[in-house]
Amino acid sequence: MSSAALADLDIGPKPSRKERAAQTVNAALRGGVLAGAVAGIAWLLAVALSGSVFFLLVVATVLAAVLTVWRGAKAPMRVWGLLAIAWALIIAERAIVNDNGGLIVAGAAWLGVVMGARSAGIAKKSLVLLLYPLLSLAVVIGAGESVMDPWGLSWLWVLAVIGPVLGARTVLNPSPRESKPS
Repeated sequence: MSSAALADLDIGPKPSRKERAAQTVNAALRGGVLAGAVAGIAWLLAVALSGSVFFLLVVATVLAAVLTVWRGAKAPMRVWGLLAIAWALIIAERAIVNDNGGLIVAGAAWLGVVMGARSAGIAKKSLVLLLYPLLSLAVVIGAGESVMDPWGLSWLWVLAVIGPVLGARTVLNPSPRESKPS
């Protein structure tokens, strides 16, 4: 089929700017919620695994102490070395993953919002609007709060990422009850 024949095809009315914006916002919200949910589930699994490993390390440390007493201070140094390495790793994991779950999930949600908006075809001139979490960052810094734990809760970052997209969706997609002609 030639390009002239394609131009003659009637593909219906073009969506308005508001409809295109609504499609982009819907895709961004879907991407953000999906990425945030996947990251949240992965974080929960990591925390659960961390708790299990912590329990096993306590048991292993007690068994190593019993072995040392039973053998008369002749426990192999490799046992204590491996336990020291395992404790260092589990403490680092708990400090990095457990304490920063909200930041990890918010970062994943923001990447999902960006990828969703890009897949929906956001205009290049509108890409700068995807930096909206920086406004929340400015508020947190201006209030003198910790960036890692604003107002004592890192999970507020998830709301700072998803909330504006949800608000834009609410503005661009009115309720079906409100848009029906009477």
